[in-house]
Amino acid sequence: MSASRSSGAVTRVVYGVAGVVLFVLLWKAAGVFAWVRPGTLPDPFLLPDAFLQEWQSDRLLPAVGSSLIHYFWGLGLGTLFGILVGMAAATVHRFDMLQAYLARILRPIPPLAWVVFAIAWFKVSHAGAAFVIAIGVFWVNYFATYSAVRNIDPRFYELARSFGQGGYWRRARSITLPAIAPGTLAGVRTGIGQAWMTLIAAELLGVPGMGQEMNAAAGVGAYEAVVVYMLAISLVYALCDLVYGLIERRVLAWRP
Repeated sequence: MSASRSSGAVTRVVYGVAGVVLFVLLWKAAGVFAWVRPGTLPDPFLLPDAFLQEWQSDRLLPAVGSSLIHYFWGLGLGTLFGILVGMAAATVHRFDMLQAYLARILRPIPPLAWVVFAIAWFKVSHAGAAFVIAIGVFWVNYFATYSAVRNIDPRFYELARSFGQGGYWRRARSITLPAIAPGTLAGVRTGIGQAWMTLIAAELLGVPGMGQEMNAAAGVGAYEAVVVYMLAISLVYALCDLVYGLIERRVLAWRP
């Protein structure tokens, strides 16, 4: 069994690397055979030099650090309030009725539509970018938590009442929170990716960070530099997702 798993892991790595190599070759071919407008597609073989230029110019790391400031603030606030409001709406019937239409009105509005108000209230700042990010993350966690609570078997609550755990806070601690943990944590993981997509779009309006550097590089036709920042975003996201995955597995270690 161990040898079989090892062989399967090696096969997945080989296929994964082959897929990346094939993608790069197709990318190079698109430039060589002019499948797109000349001058608009960066050369993948020039990316190492572009990376060194961004690194040596002291633009890359400060941009990553600046992005992480409003990323974590927006992610944290959006996650916290999304989970709290989602749980309250799913467990308190009167509150659910009170906010139901409001949620339907606000949910379809994309986070970037709030950029105008973010600039008006917070100017072009980390706070404004965090505000826009938090809105996108909020809805992901709101619906993940709401659905997780709604999917709890009512018989668990009946069983809790029979053992004297009928109060709201007792039920939340003994039934609701453990039952919704997998679904809610999955929502948090989705929000980690959603926050990056919203962050880069918000930075295109002038907030310091990787999005702003990408916009500046594109303005002068430095498309290799744009790809460098795209890959930096992918790397930082992969690290965030890896760390969160380890935390999630530890938190849910009680599951069979």
